[in-house]
Amino acid sequence: MTNNNNNNNNDNDDRKATETPVPESVSESVYEEIWTPPIAPFVFFLPMFYKYGVIIAKTNNTSTTNNEDEHGNGNDNENENESDDLQQLQLTFGYGFSRPWDALSAKTVPIRTIDKDSITIGTASWKDNFFKYGGWGIRLGLDGSTAYNAKNGDYIEFEYYVEGSGSRSGSRSGSGSRSGSDKPGKRRKYRFVSNDVETVASLMRGEGVGVSVNVGGDVTSKDGDTDTDTDQ
Repeated sequence: MTNNNNNNNNDNDDRKATETPVPESVSESVYEEIWTPPIAPFVFFLPMFYKYGVIIAKTNNTSTTNNEDEHGNGNDNENENESDDLQQLQLTFGYGFSRPWDALSAKTVPIRTIDKDSITIGTASWKDNFFKYGGWGIRLGLDGSTAYNAKNGDYIEFEYYVEGSGSRSGSRSGSGSRSGSDKPGKRRKYRFVSNDVETVASLMRGEGVGVSVNVGGDVTSKDGDTDTDTDQ
């Protein structure tokens, strides 16, 4: 009996070791779109580019979700609750085998670090992508920006502050340094495509946090109305 119990325990330990844990930091998706990029057939030997996606999700961060003061009294201020929602949001965009893979071929940025004044929407033709970034995929532009241009068309461009122990030096007074290592306070510029740039840009500015989007591209509003985006 003792040997059997030991074997069962070992099997359980091995099973736990091989299971992929679900990140506890992500609680729910506020926005999500995942689709096959046009470049996928040309990079079939790179599975990391099979899918492209944009995801905005809330994270379980107790330091930003706790609305109680130091005396334990709850704070029901609506503005502070909205601020907490913004503090919890993170933006992920990029490529992966089945969804954006953060560590290798995607980028994740906390919404709170984005310079809201830098968020712009535009449309890029194949000439724009070719001459500015030299192609498609994950590209570095002449202006120091990094583009996740999975296709031609609508894009969002923004700058964010690298988080760390340092302060946000430079603030919004200039373009900021975009070279060298990611030191705290530095600004980085990114461009990424989306099937619904208006909704994503609005969420990045902290507006309409209640909007949710299904993987298939169906936009569901707070009122429950659904608007299907079929343009991919």
